Amino acid sequence: MNEWSRLALVTAATTEVVTLEEAKQQCRIFHTDEDGQIPLYINAAVAFIEGPNGIGAALRPQTWRLSLDHFPCEITIPLGPVTEVSSIGYTDSAGLPATVASWRADFDTQPLRIWPARDTAWPSIVCESGAVKVVFKCGYQAVPADLKAAVLLLTAHFYEHREAVGEVEFYELPLAVQSILDRHRVGRFA
Repeated sequence: MNEWSRLALVTAATTEVVTLEEAKQQCRIFHTDEDGQIPLYINAAVAFIEGPNGIGAALRPQTWRLSLDHFPCEITIPLGPVTEVSSIGYTDSAGLPATVASWRADFDTQPLRIWPARDTAWPSIVCESGAVKVVFKCGYQAVPADLKAAVLLLTAHFYEHREAVGEVEFYELPLAVQSILDRHRVGRFA
């Protein structure tokens, strides 16, 4: 099991990355005939970029849970930017739920790293799958302009190329989008 498969969305984002009007302007659409279709392309673009299946960045504020089988020396949160660690819960050696009272975190690094409080160690836990649960909030309060541009570029790309393969041409991810995404990749090397 890899670190990405250990993530579960707790609370989804409630804000938009781009509006329908911004996407229509990017696609040069001046009618309302496809107003029902364009949000699908926006959502596909956001899903392509965001979260564990994308670049490991949360474009909008949301809450996630990382599940671990044990306490490592340092806990690494592979999704970012992390704005808050809400709780670190675990199943203690008696099999009862418990919470770590204090810890240290380096919010200046991506991916975020968490350690036990100074001069302490992680508590003893039961040996079972998912014994440690880290709940955290992540996402940009304001989406960086280049990531917003990547969403718009991808939305327009999906709008223009509605099929995976044309009869003659293959359509790849626009180079400008790939360049932007590589700069914001979290938890992996570009």
